Parts: sequence; structure tokens; C-alpha cells
Amino acid sequence: MKRLLQFAILLFGLNTFSVAQASLPPHQMLEDVTQELFTVLKAEQEAINAKHEHLFELVERVLLPHVDLDVMSRYVLGKNWRSASEEQRSRFTNEFKNLMVRFYVSALLEDPAELSSLLANTDNLISYLPVDTDADTKKTRVRAEVHLPNGGPRVPVSFSLFMKDNKWMMYDVNVDGISLVNNYRSSFTTEVKRDGMDALIERIASRNQELLQATRDKQAGAKTP
Repeated sequence: MKRLLQFAILLFGLNTFSVAQASLPPHQMLEDVTQELFTVLKAEQEAINAKHEHLFELVERVLLPHVDLDVMSRYVLGKNWRSASEEQRSRFTNEFKNLMVRFYVSALLEDPAELSSLLANTDNLISYLPVDTDADTKKTRVRAEVHLPNGGPRVPVSFSLFMKDNKWMMYDVNVDGISLVNNYRSSFTTEVKRDGMDALIERIASRNQELLQATRDKQAGAKTP
């Protein structure tokens, strides 16, 4: 459930941002795009059921362009970003993008009934707290609460965003005190120190292939009489 929650929260912060929305207070913009996101997922649910990988495609095509992957990757790698070559940075950013999409989306696909239940109960699932900004604000954090279905506990969440080209871009999400960026940075720093940057990139690429194959195998198994 935690992985499901983390991905749902990630999605709330990644939907389409327009120039018009950039002029809105960040919390109001997130409220608006949350509703838009659920509309898209509900409309595509039949296609997702027919081809589970379609959910990967939706996230990458519609949502990820509104996350600053370069900034997120730089923060995740920390000091190792500075010592990495341009090729390593590019490869890492691409594989890290795939990891976020496939790892968190695969949680939603573990039980199609759970995804259907989530989409059927989107009212009041998340509430955003107002945040004060002005024309000079370039970086902010929007706090929110997720109200788990069936009377579960409320989970605190915060989104870290900054203004880029007149759009709010997300670079981190914190769920119940756990930062996505900090969590990965701790793990990756240890791996780079032990095995080197290329080994880390290869491990992430291998994990991405495993996640893709697991999704295909699960759907193939579900279709087998």
C-alpha cells in the first residue's frame, strides 16, 4: 500500500502545467491538475486493462515532461553528479526516469481491482494546504494530506517545486517524512562508492528490464485459462 500511495502522490504533482496554471497559487494548481489526472486515468482505464504497459506510456508521455529530471537526478547523485561524465549523466537520467515510472506504476498494476477502487473513490482523497507566494517566488513547498480509503490514517505529503520558464516544476516529493530524493541519494551514494557510476547505471537498467518483464508476465498469466 505504501508503494501505491507513493506513486499516487507522485502523479498528483506531475500532471500537465500550462502557462495559465503557473499564475495560480501552487496549491490551487495542484488541486486542479489532480482532478485532471484522475479524469485521464478513468478515461484510459479500459486501455490500461487491455495493455498494462499503457500506464507506463501515459505517465511518460503526459506527466514526466513536467518534472525537472535533470535537477532531480543532480540532487539524487549529489557530489557524484559533478564527477560524472556527460554520457554518464545522460544515461543515469534516462534510467532513473524509467525506474520511477516502472517501479511506482508497477505497484498500481499489482492488483487491477485496487487501481479500479482507487479511481472509483477519488473524492476528497487528497487535500492541499494553501501556501503564500508572490511574483518573486521561485521555489516553494506545498503540503498536503492523503486520506486513505476505508477510514485509513491521514498521511502527510509535501511537494517541492520551483518556477522554470513560467511553469511550476516538481523535483521532489516527501511522503510521511520520507523524501524520494534523499532516499535514493543515500542508496546510490553507497553503490557508487562501492562499485562505481557505470555499475550503478547498469544495475538500474537491469532493474528496469525486470520490472517491464514482470508486468508483461503478470498480464500474460492473467490471460492464461
